[in-house]
Amino acid sequence: MGWETSPLIFVTVGISMASYINLVNELLRRLNEVEIGEADFATTKNVQSLAKDSINSSVREILQEAQEWPFTLVTYEQTLAVGTKTYDFPSDYSKADWETFYLTNAQSAHPTQLPSISYESYIGDRRSLDDVAGTDGYQKPDVVYKTQEDRFGVSPVPDNTYIIEYRYWKVPADLVLSTDVCIIPDRFKHVVLDGAMMYLMHFRSNEQSAQLHDAKFRTGIKSMRRLLVDSKDYLRSTVIHRSGNSLYKNII
Repeated sequence: MGWETSPLIFVTVGISMASYINLVNELLRRLNEVEIGEADFATTKNVQSLAKDSINSSVREILQEAQEWPFTLVTYEQTLAVGTKTYDFPSDYSKADWETFYLTNAQSAHPTQLPSISYESYIGDRRSLDDVAGTDGYQKPDVVYKTQEDRFGVSPVPDNTYIIEYRYWKVPADLVLSTDVCIIPDRFKHVVLDGAMMYLMHFRSNEQSAQLHDAKFRTGIKSMRRLLVDSKDYLRSTVIHRSGNSLYKNII
């Protein structure tokens, strides 16, 4: 590859998330089954293995219910290569927040936001210029666009190793190790456990109990969506300020 990628790592403060083994053992307690010790976690059998599978199945289904869960949003840095106009997203990429693309450079004290344009606009207005631009025609990029191959491109073709920072929603990997931390915040742990109970009851062919927990699971997911995805955290003023015409001049 002709470019480098480097993730930014942020520590989230104030959001508690449960470990895999704690979730599995809480599920087993609900079933009145023997809990798993740390040393035995990788070699479980029977209902303990089903409990592990059920936790992962529940988490996967929650994540599939919405693409923009705030706890899956991460910040990433992409180093541009001179003369290279398109770049891959990270392997766990699900969806980009196209309003967050910023271009920085060692010579610039302030980042510059890169507006996003459609691929059709890029083809119609910019591609011919980028395709014929030689080394002397490379410039500082001023827009970003999504390609049809689910990559992103910049235009004009970069003339320097600029750094682009952006945010995207990721697809987390399954929980594997006992110490792996569940991405679902701990305050919604009950939703994960209700979903896991539903799957475990299906595995045990107890359809009546599975339906009971399925109803609780769906209600919990709807509550999560309402609180985390569908609600608006801010209001934006749409007042148009005109020069020389104060909104407050007639207020006594």
